[in-house]
Amino acid sequence: MRKKNNINLFNHSALLLCLSLCSSNAMAQTDPNKRLDHFISLSLEDLVSLETTIATASKQTTTKAPAVVTLITAEDIKATGAINLVDVLEGVPGIHIRENQFGFRPLIQFRGAKGTQTLLMINGNSMADLVWNFGIFWKGLPASIIERVEIIRGPGSALFGADASAGVINVITKTAVNIEHSEAGFRAGSFDTKTAWMQHGANLNGYQIAITANISDTNGHNPFIETDGQSLTDQTFNTNVSLAPANAQYGWRNEDIRFSVAKDHWRLQTDYVRHSDLEIGLTGFGVLDPVTNATDSRINIDLLYNNAQFSDNWSLNMDLHYQHIDSNSGTGFQERPPGYVDATGTYPDGLLNQYESAERRLVYEVSTLFSGIDDHSIRIGAGYTWQDLYSVTHRVNFGNAPDGTELPAGGPLVDISESPFAFTPEETRRINHIYIQDIWTINDTWELTAGGRYDDYSDFGNTFNPRLALVWQTTDKLTSKLIYGKAFRPPSYLELYDETSFTTPNPNLDPERSETIEVAFSYIVKQNLQLGLNIYKFDQTDITRPTGTSGQFMNSGDHSINGIELEARWQASKNISIYANYTVRDQDETNLRAVQEPDEDAYLRTDWGFSPKWNWNIQANWIGKRPRNTSGTNPDLRPAVDDYVITDTTLRYAATNNWEFAASIRNLFDNDAREFTGRSIENDLPLPERNIYAEVRYKF
Repeated sequence: MRKKNNINLFNHSALLLCLSLCSSNAMAQTDPNKRLDHFISLSLEDLVSLETTIATASKQTTTKAPAVVTLITAEDIKATGAINLVDVLEGVPGIHIRENQFGFRPLIQFRGAKGTQTLLMINGNSMADLVWNFGIFWKGLPASIIERVEIIRGPGSALFGADASAGVINVITKTAVNIEHSEAGFRAGSFDTKTAWMQHGANLNGYQIAITANISDTNGHNPFIETDGQSLTDQTFNTNVSLAPANAQYGWRNEDIRFSVAKDHWRLQTDYVRHSDLEIGLTGFGVLDPVTNATDSRINIDLLYNNAQFSDNWSLNMDLHYQHIDSNSGTGFQERPPGYVDATGTYPDGLLNQYESAERRLVYEVSTLFSGIDDHSIRIGAGYTWQDLYSVTHRVNFGNAPDGTELPAGGPLVDISESPFAFTPEETRRINHIYIQDIWTINDTWELTAGGRYDDYSDFGNTFNPRLALVWQTTDKLTSKLIYGKAFRPPSYLELYDETSFTTPNPNLDPERSETIEVAFSYIVKQNLQLGLNIYKFDQTDITRPTGTSGQFMNSGDHSINGIELEARWQASKNISIYANYTVRDQDETNLRAVQEPDEDAYLRTDWGFSPKWNWNIQANWIGKRPRNTSGTNPDLRPAVDDYVITDTTLRYAATNNWEFAASIRNLFDNDAREFTGRSIENDLPLPERNIYAEVRYKF
């Protein structure tokens, strides 16, 4: 059980508030009638004219972008009472957030595909590491640091490269350019959760400077697990060492600090993120683990140059990114509990798996936009990526010693680093890429975007991924899009080199590939009502999955998903806004199906600004049933995972120009909602019960 340090968090909170107050030069004065400047205050005309850069790296409205794009602003996030990025994304059509049993790690899944088919970027930087995709202990991002979120539903490899198969998310954090006021806030609520944050922006001698900080601590919701993976083993070996029934512990602490400085065409951005006191709850075996106390950290340093008028008809962008990631399991994962017995003997301390790793990445990219040809905007870019998993330490008390002999049951931890039995070797990956894209304005109603990107990897070869999108302003109310694109996901180090508790690697893997074709329509029925329809076909080939009794990763086949996404946004009155979406998917019935994904889901949100000082938001998210994999020689015969509805509500009150208060209830009706898990957790993973939060903000 992790130990809490409430005094420490209080001290950090007070420090954040003091820093904010000291750095403010003057109080921001606002119109009392505009204290709640929420997304609801935007007219439908304003909504459709919002600009995004994610589809082409150039500013375009979401309706004209050559992709199916969703844009979420900071005010929209605040209105929902969202605490984390994952809370924000659940309302996007086609996205399902599935919490993994290991660490309650949120996996972002688009359009029925697995989470590994999602590219997540922060300020244009991929969050993917070499082994675990978003990071072994990834916990999302605090909502307080987010300025906006830009989302592509569909492929993005023609512009962004790896992992952008099913969808792309780019989170734009707050900087001096978009921080309009200084702010300090505090939130407390269920599961002994406490969060403090601040933001400040200033202009000093022509330099735009900004800092944001967020510190949080929670016990987690700690779901009750009736039986775990050890319960099944106990039946086999006639033992009784399982810790179930018991609660899976999911507490953690987060520190997120970001700084930026900008002048003229240059910007320097740095951020530091650290998770500590992190409990994983359940191991990969689905066994309760009450002892792991893990940490990880991530440092990013970005130097950016952006000159839209570098010379006649030419712009110039140069990006240099450095990232360092490290993680460790503390005293080690308790893969099996004390007293565990297998064919080799008894383990008084259980099976212990202790690891540490560190990697660094350097990315350089230069691009230019040429507009010297009538009706064409041509973007050309090239770059280089160096990724280095430079430190791996691995200690175990089970399995094989470095020389290949079997470790005796009940023995001490043995260092197997730099041996064939370590979870992964220290390796380096190098990537060169080049891309070109042309936006051709054919006439006032037709626009064609065409392009492609070539990536050359040091460890598996090369790949080329094209895109083509035709946007037609069919009428003054109807916009139609025809979109085609290819994408890929390179094999991760987990799949190439990493031997885990239940998988073995394969250094000869090919990348997963995908091909998507879709049509999209956006129709403004009248001034206060907009409808959207997207129909897509998503074909995947060379899907990587563990196979056989050894669980070796193989490129094992193809899979297709067809889907329809419907959206409606209605400005019922000046103060009432209603938004809804519905998604239905039809997947091939094979063992490659992502059984964690529902065939149907829906979302409904209402905002009511019933006075200048008050705003009420209520939203409901329905996730349909998730069937089991009943194909193959070892079918999962458990009943399908039940559907569920989670309803959240937030009431926000602006007491004065400077003080703002809010109260939120998540899972308002206390529904018993569960996420899919493997057979080791027979009744699947319970999601948080009803939880309540109170929040205060001070602006100056």
